[in-house]
Amino acid sequence: MKAIRSYSTRFDADLGRIALEGAGIPAMVLGVGMGMEGGIAGVQLLVPDDQIDAALKVLKDLQERS
Repeated sequence: MKAIRSYSTRFDADLGRIALEGAGIPAMVLGVGMGMEGGIAGVQLLVPDDQIDAALKVLKDLQERS
């Protein structure tokens, strides 16, 4: 799995994860912090190496709709 995006909160990362999983792309959120915050390093959104291009397209489409 490879990190494709970093978010400042777990909530934002989870929105990306949900969008990816809805598109059939396995995703995982990884981050250390208190509560909903990702701390200094932020919260990472990870996907399988062979799904990176498809995942980035889904996230781009999601961002354009916002």
